[in-house]
Amino acid sequence: MDKKQREARRQQEDIALQRGLLWVVGAVALEVLLMLLNRFYINYPLTDSGVNTFLALHEVLKVLRIAAPVAAVLALLWTAWQVKQGKKYALPLIAAIALAAVALCVHVAVKYRADGMSMLYWLVIAWAVLAMVFYIYQREFFLGAAACGMSVLALWFVRFGAPGRTDAILVTAGIAAVTLAALMLKKNDGALLGPDKLQFLPKSASYTVLLVTCLASLAAVVAAMLAGDTVAFYLVYVMIAWLFALFVYYTVKLM
Repeated sequence: MDKKQREARRQQEDIALQRGLLWVVGAVALEVLLMLLNRFYINYPLTDSGVNTFLALHEVLKVLRIAAPVAAVLALLWTAWQVKQGKKYALPLIAAIALAAVALCVHVAVKYRADGMSMLYWLVIAWAVLAMVFYIYQREFFLGAAACGMSVLALWFVRFGAPGRTDAILVTAGIAAVTLAALMLKKNDGALLGPDKLQFLPKSASYTVLLVTCLASLAAVVAAMLAGDTVAFYLVYVMIAWLFALFVYYTVKLM
């Protein structure tokens, strides 16, 4: 590798790091908003002003609970259209991810209250870490971590019994989507379909660990739904351990 190639690679790494840090900044902003939501919506003061603030926030959140996921789907369709046309898709994709995050946070806060807020604090941190993984680690690790992380989230929902099963099924659909994406990437040598094939994974990428992780993530949620919340509780720790093992495995591959 000559001097120009090393310089170009260094610049690409700097850009990737900067983009990852932007997602971290967004996660910090979201954490602050969650803290405010916890203070004025979940644990609101029992005063006239506190109750009025709670009621006003509740009305806003009811609207967001419907509007945010609809907007996220529209942004995702916009992204797909941009990819199909061979145009830039970063803006609609970022909008889709941000709106999906808002939709999930609002839904969990309204439905699960204090328990949900405790989980969301950790979930936002996980999102920030996943963004950094996307930019500085192998993309295979990103996909595997996404599937494994969604499995943990689905298992958390299963622990609430019937009220959480619908949410768990929706998250499981997300794991299935990652699995299908991995299979499509394997079939197309790591490229995404479109007029100009986008090379998402290198042609030499190994899919064994990724696909096993996706299948294990799906199996853990299905097993928890069949066995109940106690099994779901223990499987959460199993999948967290699996995620840590993935981190070690892909870190060693970088060396």
